[in-house]
Amino acid sequence: MTESGTLARVVFDEAHSEAWTIRPELARQMQPAHPGDASYARAAAALAERDFVVDAHADGQLTEEALAGAGVLVIAHPSDPRWEKTTGTGTPRLSAAELDAIEAFVAGGGGLIVLGETEQDKYGNNLNELLERFGLHLENDTVQDYEHNVSAPSWVLADLQRGDRGRVGDLRARVNAACLYRATTISSTNGATVLARTHATASVPGAPLIVTATHGQGRIAVLADSDLFGDDCIDELDHSELWQNIVYWAAAPSVRALASVGLPGGAIPGQ
Repeated sequence: MTESGTLARVVFDEAHSEAWTIRPELARQMQPAHPGDASYARAAAALAERDFVVDAHADGQLTEEALAGAGVLVIAHPSDPRWEKTTGTGTPRLSAAELDAIEAFVAGGGGLIVLGETEQDKYGNNLNELLERFGLHLENDTVQDYEHNVSAPSWVLADLQRGDRGRVGDLRARVNAACLYRATTISSTNGATVLARTHATASVPGAPLIVTATHGQGRIAVLADSDLFGDDCIDELDHSELWQNIVYWAAAPSVRALASVGLPGGAIPGQ
């Protein structure tokens, strides 16, 4: 567990064969030659430095009890081990009971951050069964853009849209550039706010890459790529600011709930 404060608790699910971990020792086991390809340790540390409690759900189902006390749940690219080096724990598929528990967690004021991946359908997870409960869907694309990219056509620069309210002003605060690496796209039927789209020059033009939505008292953010907040990429462009803005936004309902009962951490900068 990484802990420096009490603003809200952010839980990274690592019990469903995720391709990312916040535990450096596990990242070294997953990718011995280059642990950064499996590590969200820097993303976790950035939150801990700003008074979040960050820990991993390392085993077992995501039940109501497992989510008790959490402000935000992060699910980062569960995968069949045929396609990715993973945490090695559990199946990439959420059970029916877990889908119900996560939906109830969000409806009750929890934040949910889901990170998808290019060719989403092949990884054997059922993230779309979860997301359909919120009117969202990860498509099965691999976006390429020969005009708006960083180093390679599949490393696409996002066309950033106006953000929703976030840590300081909006979710775009201090975010002027972001790159998604081998991304899919996202569709919605719920009027979701689009934070980033592909450019008109992309193979899938004008398609959402980052979206946010609400459900009951809670908030959901979905991203079409999981690499941009990994150890190798979080310090590129404005990824770190984007990550922190998204987590602050997703955590806002639970932080306000703390404030309503007079517990520490009941204020978000810029809110």
